[in-house]
Amino acid sequence: MRFDEIVIRTERLDVPALAAGDGPIVVCWHGFPDHPASFGPLAERLVAAGRRVVAPFLRGHHTSTVDAMPFGDGLTLAADAAAVNAALSGEPLDVIGHDIGAGVAGRLAATRPDLVRRVITMSVPPPATLRRIFDEPEQQQRFFYLFLFQVPGVAEELLNDKLISYLWRTWSPGLEVPAHVTEMYADPAIRANALKLYRANFDRSLHDPALAGLAPLAEKPAEIPMLVLAGADDGCITPDNYAGAATGLAPGSRVEVVAGGGHFLQLDRPDEVAALALDWFR
Repeated sequence: MRFDEIVIRTERLDVPALAAGDGPIVVCWHGFPDHPASFGPLAERLVAAGRRVVAPFLRGHHTSTVDAMPFGDGLTLAADAAAVNAALSGEPLDVIGHDIGAGVAGRLAATRPDLVRRVITMSVPPPATLRRIFDEPEQQQRFFYLFLFQVPGVAEELLNDKLISYLWRTWSPGLEVPAHVTEMYADPAIRANALKLYRANFDRSLHDPALAGLAPLAEKPAEIPMLVLAGADDGCITPDNYAGAATGLAPGSRVEVVAGGGHFLQLDRPDEVAALALDWFR
């Protein structure tokens, strides 16, 4: 998929993004360890169906924003997403979020439903139910990297090509890490910002105090129905973790387990995801 790189000028930040196609906009938010270009196979199918795909870089994950990340909390990313939607259109937009981007999309829908038309999240349960997965020792083991990233010095040393390759291969069996991901995380500053996202889960000094008032709203079920996609073969968050997802979703929402899909559904099963997305957006 051939993307153009654009800059979305918002009230919060000039957000670099990859974009392709013409028509109604679908905003796609990436996760870790990933890059907007990984939406390429899915974008190709959405563009062929008459949509414009805009895939922003998370704050701090592009050379132009690498020094613009004092905070790493989910509300910061959701506020960025709200600013992006407002800058792109005067109408609510369709949003897809994968991995960390799923949390971005879910919190955006919960805090600014006026900016969102339809929402799809992939590979992570909704924010309102996500905490429960930490109750299972098996899932804690799969989350070893999350706890590893809290250790200063050790995390910086071990977040390298070898670990990233391991995560990709175990999260989506048979899938090798793309070159664009390896190139992104070769930058020590971007690796440091990725660690900041994970450390903000435990370190409240990395939460923007100006957004604290949104926290109770952000963790409640969004008013907008969501399509939640899980990979049947996801080696990061297994499908059984979605069993209680309905309690964190608005009426009319759906949870779909994609057969043969790993964690990186946009690459594993782009045909199936595109078909589900286009149907949901209709």
